[in-house]
Amino acid sequence: MFKRRGEKCRRDGEKRMYEQRREKADEIMTKQLTLNEKAIEDWTFRKANTHEYIHGIHPYPARMIPQIARKLIKIYSKPDDIVLDPFCGSGSVLAEANMLGRRAIGIDINPLAVLIAKVKVTPINPSKLEHCLSWINKKLKEPINPKIPKFFNLKYWFKEKTIEELSILREILSQIEDRNIRDFFYVCFSKTVIDVSLCRNKEYKLYRMPEEEIEKFNPETFKEFEENAKKAIKGMKEHCGRTSLVMLGDSRYLPLKDKSIDIIVTSPPYGDSKTTVAYGQFSRYPALWIGFDEKFVRSIDKISLGGGKRTKLSFHSETLDAVLAEIEKRNERRAKDVESYFADLGKCIMEFSRVLKPNGHACIVIGNRTVSRVKIPTDRIIVEIGKEFNLEHVKTFYREIPTKKIPWANAPENIAGLKCETIKNESIIILRLIRD
Repeated sequence: MFKRRGEKCRRDGEKRMYEQRREKADEIMTKQLTLNEKAIEDWTFRKANTHEYIHGIHPYPARMIPQIARKLIKIYSKPDDIVLDPFCGSGSVLAEANMLGRRAIGIDINPLAVLIAKVKVTPINPSKLEHCLSWINKKLKEPINPKIPKFFNLKYWFKEKTIEELSILREILSQIEDRNIRDFFYVCFSKTVIDVSLCRNKEYKLYRMPEEEIEKFNPETFKEFEENAKKAIKGMKEHCGRTSLVMLGDSRYLPLKDKSIDIIVTSPPYGDSKTTVAYGQFSRYPALWIGFDEKFVRSIDKISLGGGKRTKLSFHSETLDAVLAEIEKRNERRAKDVESYFADLGKCIMEFSRVLKPNGHACIVIGNRTVSRVKIPTDRIIVEIGKEFNLEHVKTFYREIPTKKIPWANAPENIAGLKCETIKNESIIILRLIRD
């Protein structure tokens, strides 16, 4: 009896702690938004800390910065609304929705992204995490004969010593009984895998370091893990205490009821993985080390938008027709790639229209890329696709991208000296579902 009463007191204490954090987070959000209301058109957030709160727990490619998500949710929704991010990535939108008192649903095709997002929106008592980290450090001092994984190209991307140390860590983490705590430390482990790999620094695609750098590179795996874990625990101390639903899924076929969502806030891939961000490449080795299915992990870029079997358009866009005709003059294969990407994006927008409530908003953050030296006005094309599915254009905000890990220029046709501009700016497109 006394044990049950003590457990109830502990749970009540945790609940009060998270409520206090949420109130503090709401206060901070309100102040920041009030300061920005006079400069409503400024969406660049050049000096903003994009890794505040729980957002710095793990890197992720082309992540929507939390300040944009926060502002869109505040403007176009109200407390207790359901916020959907159908390309949720590492969960920035979901975390911001939680802090603003909204309910949130996240969907992504990448299992590593789903894991990171789940951890971001699952409150855990930081003292439990600190206790578990102490246990992990104690286990690291014991003799362990780990099972070395055998996935593809392992020794090309990791040094022998690093492989052994990661294997030891993985063995210890697998013994954590509480699933939420285990997932939390798997995310810390995932970041450590990235930090100690031989992948060229500041790249999201898989490029190996030059040999001279590899010789000098001697990472301390256990130390890296401990530092990552301590930073993540600090972020969890600022968690608002609300959870979200996060699912592995394909946004071309949303597993949601008609007219069930109040607002969509999302940033789809800007194009197929060959010419923009290869999410699958970035996730491959962290996901394999954690234990996700290798066949599925290696297929992520192929099953993402525009990556699979080429499909034809099921909607009309005058702008897209003109763009495809221009690209086809230069490269017929690339024109088909672009068509396939937009065919898939069109399916997603059709799904947005299906799940949104009447007058609900779809806020889409996207960049206009260049293919075969033809600039693609994706923002305008999305507006035209939206009209096909009863989504009217409200307005478009524009922002410069202050920093990112996509090169400012590339050579897409592999011709020496010929480079073209990639993506320096983003469009924030606001669509509204017209009442039937």
